[in-house]
Amino acid sequence: MPVRNNLNIILNKDLDVIDFRICTIYSVLFSILLFPLSACKNNASAPDLSGIEADVDLIRYEHLLFDLDTSNLKAELESLTDEHRDFSEVFFYQIVFDPSYEELVTPLKLFLSDSGIQHIYQVASTEFSDFGHYHSELEKTFQYLRYYLPQAPVPDVYTCVTGFEVGAFTIGPEIVGIGLEFFLGDAFPSYDPQLFPVYIRKTMNKEHLVSKTVQALVEHYTGDVYGNRLIDYMIRNGKVLYVKKKLLPEADDLIIHEFDENQLDWIIKNEGQIWVYLLDQELLYDINYRKFQKLISPSPNVPGMPEQAPGRVGNWVGFRIVEAYMERNPDVTIQQLLNEEDSQKILAESKYKPRL
Repeated sequence: MPVRNNLNIILNKDLDVIDFRICTIYSVLFSILLFPLSACKNNASAPDLSGIEADVDLIRYEHLLFDLDTSNLKAELESLTDEHRDFSEVFFYQIVFDPSYEELVTPLKLFLSDSGIQHIYQVASTEFSDFGHYHSELEKTFQYLRYYLPQAPVPDVYTCVTGFEVGAFTIGPEIVGIGLEFFLGDAFPSYDPQLFPVYIRKTMNKEHLVSKTVQALVEHYTGDVYGNRLIDYMIRNGKVLYVKKKLLPEADDLIIHEFDENQLDWIIKNEGQIWVYLLDQELLYDINYRKFQKLISPSPNVPGMPEQAPGRVGNWVGFRIVEAYMERNPDVTIQQLLNEEDSQKILAESKYKPRL
C-alpha cells in the first residue's frame, strides 16, 4: 500500500481531503530586540459547564477490524460496514485503500496480514489499552464545544490504525477519527525520518493526542481560508488556535501551539520584531504561497528570520490578532468569529500593535 505523507488530514462529509504539508529546511538570520514576557500555561478562565451534556460514544474500530474472522471475511466486513457505515466508507475508500477498488475483501486481507500493520496494531493496542483518560478529556472538550456552539452535535470518536496515513480527521461534525499510530512517541522506531522529520515527530505522542484531535474538529468548523493572502491564512489559522484554546482551557500553550519551550519563549519575547519583519518585508498581503508557506506550516525555521524562529510563527501572530479582536469586541460570539470572512476587518478592529 502506498504511504501518503498526510499528517493531520481533515476529511469533510463529502469525502474531500484537504490540508497536507511538506516542509523543507532554511536558515537565515536577522537582527532582533528582546522584551521580557513569558507564557506557558493556558490560564484562560473557563466557563461553567454544569447542565451541558456531552456523552461521547467511543468506538475502538481497530479492535473491531483486527478481530474479524478472515475465514469469513466478506460476511464479517458487511456486518462491520453496516454498523459503522459513515466511518467505514471513509476509512476504506479515502484513507487506507484506493477509492477505485471494486471490492474490499482482497485488499483488506492483505492489510490485516501485513507484518508492519500488525506490529503497529499490537503496539497501539498496548499503549492505548486503556483509553479512559482520553475519553474523559474529549467529553469535557465537547462540553466546551456545546457551550460555545450550542447547536454543535457531540461527535462519535473512532480510534483506528491507518498504516501511517492520517492522525486526526473529521467526517462532518458527527465523527472524529484518531489514527493511534501517530501518537506512539517520537522514539517509536517505525517512524520513517524521511516522512516524519524531528520537528514533526516531537508532537507525535500521547500528550498531543487530544489537542490534535480537537484541532481537526475546530478546522471543520473554521472551514477553508477566505482569500489567498498571507494575512488571510494567518487569521484563519489564528481562529483555529483561539477556538482550540477555548475548548482546552487547561492545556499548556506548548501543546496548543505545538512549539517547544525554547521556541515559544523566543516567539513571545520577539513578537514585536516578528510583526515589524512581516510589515517591512510587505508579506501580509503577498499572495505567493511558496514565499510565505513556512510562516504558516510546520518547518524547523523560517527563511529570512533567525534560526530560532520556528515554522508556523505566522499562525502565532494570527492567534494574537484574533485574541486582541475578541478582547476588543466582547459581544462577538465564537460562532460569529468563525463566520467572519473579512481578515482585514479582524486585523483593523483588533488594533494589534505588539510591544517592541
